[in-house]
Amino acid sequence: MGIINGKTICQVALVVKDIETVSKKYAKLFGVEVPDIFTVPPQEESHTKYRGVPTNTRAKLAVFDLGQIVLELTQPDEHPSSWKEQLDEKGVGVHHIAFMTEDRTPIVEYFEESEMPIRHYGEYPGGNYTVFDSAKDLGVLIQVKEEKKRED
Repeated sequence: MGIINGKTICQVALVVKDIETVSKKYAKLFGVEVPDIFTVPPQEESHTKYRGVPTNTRAKLAVFDLGQIVLELTQPDEHPSSWKEQLDEKGVGVHHIAFMTEDRTPIVEYFEESEMPIRHYGEYPGGNYTVFDSAKDLGVLIQVKEEKKRED
């Protein structure tokens, strides 16, 4: 078995300059309502780090449910972030593909040992996400999402 189970793909994320306009275009393309646009929680809640340093990014996001995966649109703000770096250096386009995991520890170890360190990290209610600096080796940034198991 691999480090990441490819069948757990859950997200394709794009960086955009104008999330309102792009969200409307995707909604029309998919024949769905425009999703709510929300903002990354403040650093005190999200513990967001970019290249190991806390950042106050409050990027805007919109998410389209496409079945097994979601399409996430992200409009970075002026604060340092992986999203802002992507937009500044490469323009709009694919930022990462994401996979679910129950334990990110061996994945983090694998990427760091493979000289693909953590580029961006953050938390959200119920889980966290880690983006690895993997584009040079894998053609795209890889993200893993680790969600806490709910005890019903």
